[in-house]
Amino acid sequence: MCTVSWVRSADGYELLCNRDEKRTRAKAIAPLIQCRDGVRFIAPADGDFGGSWICANEFGVSLCLLNGAGLRAAEVESRGLLLLVLASSRSVDEVCKRASATDLFRFAPFSVVTLEPHRPALLIEWDGSEMATVLNGDPYMPLISSSFDTNTVQTRRRQEFERHLKAARNLDANLLHAFHESHCQTPDAYSPCMHRTDAETVSFSWVQVSAAEVGFFYSPASPCAWHPGERHTLPRYHAGMEFNDLTTISDCLRHAS
Repeated sequence: MCTVSWVRSADGYELLCNRDEKRTRAKAIAPLIQCRDGVRFIAPADGDFGGSWICANEFGVSLCLLNGAGLRAAEVESRGLLLLVLASSRSVDEVCKRASATDLFRFAPFSVVTLEPHRPALLIEWDGSEMATVLNGDPYMPLISSSFDTNTVQTRRRQEFERHLKAARNLDANLLHAFHESHCQTPDAYSPCMHRTDAETVSFSWVQVSAAEVGFFYSPASPCAWHPGERHTLPRYHAGMEFNDLTTISDCLRHAS
């Protein structure tokens, strides 16, 4: 369950995500710089299954996964593991190719949004039986998923987004942050910053991609809690660049072998 939004900048974008989970779920592991297929990326890890729901790599490609609606397979793998398979993709095109080549029947329904500078957002939808792609997903922002009263939650949160947009008259990252920490009339199951007796917004992620670097801010609490967070950065990859960190070199070689 998530609320995801994004906004473009001249040389990149900003991506924000509230993660909503049951209170019985294990605490997530804070984001780390990882390497897969020789590509460095930043991602937190699910405390129960080891996958992830959001990541950003040195090529400026970010992905965010939301639970989908529809029938579940009899036996499924964690959807977060799929995100790690896609995490090293160097473009939205590669994400699409990798997802198309994956046996998605192993996974319960999901949606994945992929962002890349100067490209429309790619949406991939898996309903448990077939995959659909939306090559320009920007008009569908914000994305919202909820297993509780799904349609009403989506409607109420989109109304709250429109309220913020109308008041600000300009779509920027500050507006999106205000939206993610908002409670509508009261903190409850329908507000973007969600609070229920059995579940709540458990973390807030803010990815900032520019021509020079990828920044990933993460707070292990709901946005309204003002919990101290941490920020990781990666320099953007450019042809001919060399690694200066020997640990990073060995990690990449180990993951690529």
